[in-house]
Amino acid sequence: MKRIVLLFLTSLMLFAIIGCKEPTIALSSSGTKGAITLSWEISDADKVTSYYIYRGTSPTSLSKIATVAASGNTYRDTAVEDGILYYYHVTAFGKKESPPSNQIYNMHGTRLTEDDTSANFTAIVDDSPYVIENKVSFAGDLDIIGNTKLYVLPGAKVVFEKATAASIYVDRGLFVTKGTKANPIYFSSTGGGYELRMVLAAEGSQFDYTEFRDLAGAYDSQSVIISTCSPAISHCRFVSNAATASLYASGANITNCYFGGLDLEIEDSVVSTLNIESNIFVDNEVALMFSNYTSIAPEAGVIHNNAFECNGTSDESYYSADLTIIGYTNVACDFLLVGNYFFRSGNYNTALTEQGDFFVYYDSLCPNQTFNFDDLLTTHPTGIGPGWGTLPF
Repeated sequence: MKRIVLLFLTSLMLFAIIGCKEPTIALSSSGTKGAITLSWEISDADKVTSYYIYRGTSPTSLSKIATVAASGNTYRDTAVEDGILYYYHVTAFGKKESPPSNQIYNMHGTRLTEDDTSANFTAIVDDSPYVIENKVSFAGDLDIIGNTKLYVLPGAKVVFEKATAASIYVDRGLFVTKGTKANPIYFSSTGGGYELRMVLAAEGSQFDYTEFRDLAGAYDSQSVIISTCSPAISHCRFVSNAATASLYASGANITNCYFGGLDLEIEDSVVSTLNIESNIFVDNEVALMFSNYTSIAPEAGVIHNNAFECNGTSDESYYSADLTIIGYTNVACDFLLVGNYFFRSGNYNTALTEQGDFFVYYDSLCPNQTFNFDDLLTTHPTGIGPGWGTLPF
């Protein structure tokens, strides 16, 4: 008798467990200009009376924004703003609320597809903002001009296939890459490389967790040109083949990046927001160059806590030196190197700490400009660079 009762109770428990099994929800989304559409599938919809839609701008903080009847399995979110990456999950409600579905993220905007990129592509204001997700290949150049906006989502891959050097040309437009450490963004080339040129780019332009590989100097051997604008650039990787990253009258905020094969050139003057901190510069021809400087030199701390590899062989020309001042100006400037770490190629753990350790080229046309070698770092800084991808040390 006891055995029968025990079997009966066990059956009741199994029935309760099976009967109370929570439904599972598989959530997906698609984005268009002005809306993000959610759709979902559920394992057991029989006892569902409604669905709750949750949204947030952070993956850890979502709140309920809508309720959908049990007969529906889609939701169109039109309360979306340009450039905001929204996170979503859905729950089912019957007698109680189910655990959340998988979490997804998306952004509204006109999608760029392979059909759009079979030639040179110029963004049109009426179709802005644009969004690149997944993978897109460009047969020609990419122009973001006027009041247009282009956003690139985490995990996207952008490939330039032009036989000669292509260009990403941002002229007053807004260009934003929103990668994450888990899902970085990759730009590359199967053709002649490409350059990144930003002129008067709109406020808010930024790059985060993005790799720009196969950069090529299409414009006067310069692969990255940032002129008269102040983008925020962090946790990025720039990889070229002996070219230059040039800042013209720029207030860019460049932190925790890796520059491989690019000289850093600062030209004309800078604005107060210029900040170059905790970056790695290696495999370059010239570690640091100032040219045609026509304003007050950057103060101490503006170029700070960076590691520069020196590959100079002589001080006879600007391209064979470690540090260079060139151009034509009578303005007096003392360029401070304080708080940065310099090392000779192949000797990362041996600091260059005195002027005599460097090959320095001073252009005779800049008679009043010098480098100040006081207070260089004697040990290489920690916590620098993007924190992801292959690095030289």
